[in-house]
Order: sequence, then C-alpha cells, then structure tokens
Amino acid sequence: MKLHQLDLNLLLAFDALMTQRNVTQAAQQCFISQPAMSHALNRLRRFFADPLLVRSATGMQPTQRAQELHQAVRRALTLLEQELGRSDHFEPATSRRRFVISTTDYVECVLIPPLINRLKALAPGVQIEIEILRDTLPEAGLANGEVDLVLGFDEYMKVPPSLCSQTWLTEPLAGIVAVDHGTVGKALSLEQLTTLPHVFHSPLGTREAGIDTWLAEQGLKRQISVNSQSYMSAAAIVAQSDHLLVLPSKVAALLAGAWPLKQVALPPDLPAYHLNCVWHPLHDRQPALQWLRALLRTLI
Repeated sequence: MKLHQLDLNLLLAFDALMTQRNVTQAAQQCFISQPAMSHALNRLRRFFADPLLVRSATGMQPTQRAQELHQAVRRALTLLEQELGRSDHFEPATSRRRFVISTTDYVECVLIPPLINRLKALAPGVQIEIEILRDTLPEAGLANGEVDLVLGFDEYMKVPPSLCSQTWLTEPLAGIVAVDHGTVGKALSLEQLTTLPHVFHSPLGTREAGIDTWLAEQGLKRQISVNSQSYMSAAAIVAQSDHLLVLPSKVAALLAGAWPLKQVALPPDLPAYHLNCVWHPLHDRQPALQWLRALLRTLI
C-alpha cells in the first residue's frame, strides 16, 4: 500500500466518520455534502479493502480494521494541526481556550477551587472542564487532544511508559469519624484501625488501596463494611454512624470543617497518597499546556 496512491483529504473524511459515526454529521463537520461524504466512504472502503463502518440497529459501527487505522490517523492529524497552528506564545489573559482535565474527586475538592479563583485574575476567558477518571487512563483522549491532563493518585493509575508522568504531591493519610464518636480520641491505634468498621472511598469501584496492601504485609486487614464512590456520601455515612473513613489529610480537613466530623491521626508508617500528573508526549511542548501545568504546580 503506497501513501501517494491515497487522496489525503480522505483521511479527514475518515476521521470525521469515525468521530460522528454518521455520514450526514460527518459531512457537516467537513463542510461537504452528504453525497460527497458517502462517495468518500466508498473510496476509503476500496482503498483499504475493508467495510470500515457497518450499519447496525444502533448506528454505524467501526470494524476492527477501522479502529486500528483511526488511532494512527488521529495521531498524524493531531501532529499536523499542532505544527500548522503552533504559536511560540500563549496569552492567558486573552485566551478562550477550554482545558479538559480527567481526574478524581480529590482534585475537584482540593485543587480545582483555587485554580478557578486564580483563573479569574490571570485568564478570565479560559474554561475548565472536568471528566471523572475511571479505572483506565484515557490514552486515546490524551493522544488526540480530547483530554489535556490526567490528575490522579498512583494507586488508581497504571501509567504506561509511552506517556509523560510526574508525581506532584505526596500527602499523608488521616481518618475522620463522627464528632461524638464514643471510642475514638485524637489518634487511632493500629488495633482500632483494624477493628473499627470502615467506609471505603472507592471512586473507581476498586476494592483496596495502598493502606490495604500495607496492612496485608503486617498480616492484618481492616473491616470494610461500606463502599462509596463519593466523598460527600462517605462523609454523610460516617457522620451518622460509628464508621471510620481513611482519606488524604487535605480532604479530611475540608470534610471535618463542613460536617459534624473530627479528624484523627493514624498510626505511623502508613503509606501516603501520591498525586500524579499524566499527559501525552505529543503535547509536551504545547505552550498552553505548559502554562497550565506550571500554574497547577504553583497551586499545589
């Protein structure tokens, strides 16, 4: 297969078709007619000897070959867009750039509020969109620019070596219990840590965290009786029960200040949480993202 035999405009049509999964909408994205987009799809099918997109009850579905091709095509188009539109400067004061950050509710609670406050003065036109981080990294989104940064704790994320990653924060753990808890004072013993019932904050649906690995190495195990995917719901449960919630100390302080809860110290030697920033090397030198990463680091 020779590249010179392919009309490169067809790659734009292919990207639109894979994004929209609809010939009419793909035509609108490329500012061409619906018949012209249908013709482009037929040419792509002949060139790649594959149906690429197949009609189904739920819309057009890509073949395995189309999915593989689209990853490479999107990377190539992203590189071209960056080089052709590259600017040596990013002007935050006048920019209307929208940044997409995939992250956990820890970052939403601790880092996003001061970020928004700082943007009011530095970059009032800049928009921040938060996507909740799931159990896998959005590698494709980072590559094609749909996601700018991922911010999450390392126990949630297995970062492949193909991505850029930095640990930005190491934070100790703390516990919170109901303010009128009858058996817990200012600090927990290891025995209390393992015998009290726990609410486990599990934003990704996981079943254990670094603390559980550490306890297992000591031949111990904590008693998890409730799993919650939200700090707010976990705090509500703890405030009305005899349960313990273990979480990063900054969030513990925030919740203890807003709910009838008290923050308690945990036994020494427990592992800390680590906040990682992850981005794609394709965008490593993009001025806007360099500015955002630097700003976030100053806030941390």
